[in-house]
Amino acid sequence: MKKLALFTIIVLVFGTISPSLANNAYAQTDPNILLRIAIQADKQVVNQLNNIYSNQVPKNIEILYDEGHTAVNSLDESLSNNDIEKAKRDFLLAMNSFMQISRIISQSSENVVVKTTLDISNQKISNELDRLEKYVEKLESISKKHNDVAQNSDKFPTAYSLIKEIRNQISTGENPSENINELKILVDSIKNDMRKSAAEKQSTAIKRFFERLIDQIDQKVIQVKDSGVDQTEIDKAKGLILEIRELLSKNQINSAKIVYSELKVVLKNIGISVRIT
Repeated sequence: MKKLALFTIIVLVFGTISPSLANNAYAQTDPNILLRIAIQADKQVVNQLNNIYSNQVPKNIEILYDEGHTAVNSLDESLSNNDIEKAKRDFLLAMNSFMQISRIISQSSENVVVKTTLDISNQKISNELDRLEKYVEKLESISKKHNDVAQNSDKFPTAYSLIKEIRNQISTGENPSENINELKILVDSIKNDMRKSAAEKQSTAIKRFFERLIDQIDQKVIQVKDSGVDQTEIDKAKGLILEIRELLSKNQINSAKIVYSELKVVLKNIGISVRIT
């Protein structure tokens, strides 16, 4: 009966030890196997602690190991004295201590994995935020240089405020995804404002160029009016000039360019060369 009881105990606790020890537990019913299992479990724990912590074993684990190791030594004495009941208690105490150590190590490993994953994620977010901040600074510099309309808006201060808030969220472990997306949308909005402003400035510059050009052409057409040039060609040139001016007043630059191409042909026919000054 005692051997059967010992076998039952081993079956209940074998999950805390290696498969090889469990197989031995099933294969034998000798009470001395308890000592062999406990000694091997002790060695496994020592090897595990050395591999993970080296000489810096946490205090709580060190206390548990001392309890388990002491129980293993006590188990040896109990078996030597043929005190089977005490041997069972010593064995269970040793196994319980080693099991708690295994559980702590397992939980610590899981926490390390979670922390590492979180650190990697935060690092990626920080890198992306650094890139966005540099881009915002570059856009602001360009905007100031060209006196862009975006410079006078509140979008740049809002962007910097979001960047500061995101950094705070990263440092406190909060999820900054929503603010990151908001910042990206804001940066796109700033870019669109700047592109629109640049297009408008370019359009204005072209319009002014054309207006100056047309004024010069008009003056030259007036000068050749009484020089024997075909009046039909002069009237055609004047009509095209008026059409270009109307198109420019409506900011229809591309259409004005097309009409100007026709005007150049007429000017060539009446011997007028144009050079912007």
